[in-house]
Amino acid sequence: MPVPAQGHVSRRLRSRYAVNPYRATKVPTEYGLHLMNRLGCGWSPGTWAEMKAAGGPTAWFEQQMSPETVPEHPKVGYVDSWFPELYEAPAVKFTKSKVGYGYADQLSSWTMLRRIYSNRQVLETMVDFWSNHLHVTAVGGTAWVQRFHYDQTIRQHALGRFEDLLLACTLHPSMLLYLDNFRSVKGAPNENHGRELLELHTVGRESGYTEQMVKDSAVILSGYRVDFRGSWELRYNPRQHTEGAVQVLGFSHPNASADGSQLTVDYLRYLAQHPATARTIATRLVTRFVGDYPPLALVDRLAQVYLASGTDIRPVLRTLVASPEFQQSVGEKVRTPVDDLVATARALEVDAKRPTSGRAFAHKITHQHRGLPLFQWPRPDGAPERNADWASAARMLSSFRMHWDLASGGSPSRDVKYRKPQRWLPEKELRLDRYVDHLSRTLLGRPSTKTQLKAVCQATGYPADEKVDRHHELARDQFVRVAAVLLDSPQHMTR
Repeated sequence: MPVPAQGHVSRRLRSRYAVNPYRATKVPTEYGLHLMNRLGCGWSPGTWAEMKAAGGPTAWFEQQMSPETVPEHPKVGYVDSWFPELYEAPAVKFTKSKVGYGYADQLSSWTMLRRIYSNRQVLETMVDFWSNHLHVTAVGGTAWVQRFHYDQTIRQHALGRFEDLLLACTLHPSMLLYLDNFRSVKGAPNENHGRELLELHTVGRESGYTEQMVKDSAVILSGYRVDFRGSWELRYNPRQHTEGAVQVLGFSHPNASADGSQLTVDYLRYLAQHPATARTIATRLVTRFVGDYPPLALVDRLAQVYLASGTDIRPVLRTLVASPEFQQSVGEKVRTPVDDLVATARALEVDAKRPTSGRAFAHKITHQHRGLPLFQWPRPDGAPERNADWASAARMLSSFRMHWDLASGGSPSRDVKYRKPQRWLPEKELRLDRYVDHLSRTLLGRPSTKTQLKAVCQATGYPADEKVDRHHELARDQFVRVAAVLLDSPQHMTR
């Protein structure tokens, strides 16, 4: 074959991998898909149907702001019944385990399954967001005995006011156990919780708080205890509260009473409404939902809305998704391994069944992505939100393996139903290029690209004009090669 002159590509080579659209398979608007991928848990035909029924992307998002009005998918009720040990009393859990890894894995699986099947997508996403911001590990120490109830607390406030969320989480037994506040004694309060409250959960280092303010923060929190090795419930003990004047970033109090419980509440509400906290929350939201380098103008706008709304997170989210910065950020964020697994299971319409053993899909899902299990990040700062932390070669290879396992229907294989490969073929016979486009629209919610088609041809050894019918290997045992290429592509690995 003659080599074309430099800068010139023959018509035959240009058309070899041209996209041949299968327009019978419809796709959402770019904005609608973007909302599903960023504020939801990933694309799925079911979520798109709900979006259309709601009246479009904006109406769907507004509906999601009041999750109690969204009829829940029946599957979620089944999932809730699959993990009865999560609902056990903390004292029972501790007596049975004293370690917590088994409960942590169940909490992770339960959470991921809810994200796969729930119709309340934005709620599930915001629960994940706040769980990371107000992170409490589900393993190690003793915080795990109350970790499931802590999750319920976050769910209750995830789309409400941050002030209420901060108060409920800061004084929750799980947080008190995790950050050692339960160890505080009169005259020698433990500083860990007071420090992380300022540094991570509210005002941040840039607010200019001092070491003395950290100590005063710890003093204010002292007295809140946990019935350790008993009921594990919250207790307030004024005999363990440290008295003495305190001052933290404009908040001051004589703290002369033995009962400082109301002082703590007032302090937490003050921190929640502080302008520095507004910037902390706004920056974290923009980093998660827009990009790794938050535009300062957008951060400023969100912080202003946060303060004007009395820390209500819903107006902040409305402003965020309506912003041009959000709408122009398609594909700017790399999915985490957990996000990737959830989105992949949704795209492939994986149907988990009631687990009958520890090898069931419902249990194996915790480790199927081959990354750190959900809620097991070892430090109080929560898992990283930036792309670089999730774009290593090892992580990518693990995700490729996971895509192959799920697309092939081979692993996990217990108590799960995968869609048969032949059912992905929309007609009796279809050219490979049109088949690829149909699968891209079905699995990714968007038309295919020339690069994807070229990769499929290379991976399968078939040309773009190959005729595929239900007896063809690409519609049977080799379907996985086509699906894996699409799932391994940036169009799926980013959001």
